[in-house]
Amino acid sequence: MIDPLGGISEPAPPEVEAEPQPTPRAPRPTTAAAFLAEALVGRDPAAENIVSLFRLGALYGPAVRDGDFWRIGSYALLHIGWFHLLVNAYAIWILAPQLELTFGSNVTLGLFSATALAGGAASALWGFQTGNAHLAAGASGGIFGLFGATVGLYLRVRKGLPEPVRQSIAFWAPVDNAAHLGGLLSGVLLGLVAPLLRGERLLWHGAARIALVVSALALASMEGVAVARAVRPRPRTLRGPGVEAQVPWLLVPVQPGVAGLPELVEAHLRREERPLRIGPGEDAVRIGERTWLRRRASEDGREETVYEAADGKGTLVIELICSDAVCRGAAGEAMVAQIARTARSLQ
Repeated sequence: MIDPLGGISEPAPPEVEAEPQPTPRAPRPTTAAAFLAEALVGRDPAAENIVSLFRLGALYGPAVRDGDFWRIGSYALLHIGWFHLLVNAYAIWILAPQLELTFGSNVTLGLFSATALAGGAASALWGFQTGNAHLAAGASGGIFGLFGATVGLYLRVRKGLPEPVRQSIAFWAPVDNAAHLGGLLSGVLLGLVAPLLRGERLLWHGAARIALVVSALALASMEGVAVARAVRPRPRTLRGPGVEAQVPWLLVPVQPGVAGLPELVEAHLRREERPLRIGPGEDAVRIGERTWLRRRASEDGREETVYEAADGKGTLVIELICSDAVCRGAAGEAMVAQIARTARSLQ
């Protein structure tokens, strides 16, 4: 017995011709469609628009914490620019054929999906622990999962693999990119236990196949949820010192009283224990049931607008800091209006 985990039990007879390797293929249509959606939503042919990436499901730790669970999978079908897409496509081109030949197409898709999910979960958990919040997208978690599965496969059946497959397995990283450790480690583990097309069937092979198929369905479902939420976004709840309000979906709570998207926009919400007086001639606007005093400032392309309204003996304060078109002009006023109409004191 060569493989105690259920691999090939004896070498292929020399007189039997090895099956031809599958021809390397281009990226899956789903990934190409997602990339096209990025370009269209962001009106950016390079598909590097942060807002469109976020809307379509890029991984962002604070958003996952706020309930956007689908981001631990949907990020894997998005890419930040053409170069990112092409590098990952080349990586899949190199890794997938020998895995499909040995595991089959369905299990290989399951390996990619399960390790992409593991990589997304590991990245989100790491962000929770370190407080490092950044937007992430790309198939690298699943790609390093395929690389890990290749390592696991080689450890299982290196003495019994058909010669063309054995010669095609290379232990080098196909992309110059940081790997999701979760994807790599889960890929090694799954590569050790996943059922092969040829070889003895063991007790856990059925469960492993089901888990991999479920992972593929889960990954597809998460992308579906991401698209649905992009089409019909729901407001988020932001709680600050003594006050809470509903904020637009693009503004993700990152700490008490602060929501936003990295490097683009921040909204601050708080209640201060001081009275507010609005003098004649000051810039005052009516939003909802309150009159808000508005102050504006701009410096180096960064706009800051502060709204204040009386709330009993205290003052509600909304501060919008904007560095992108997504929050300038009418768009920024609409963001503030939603916060102002729903703001309520917690005291």
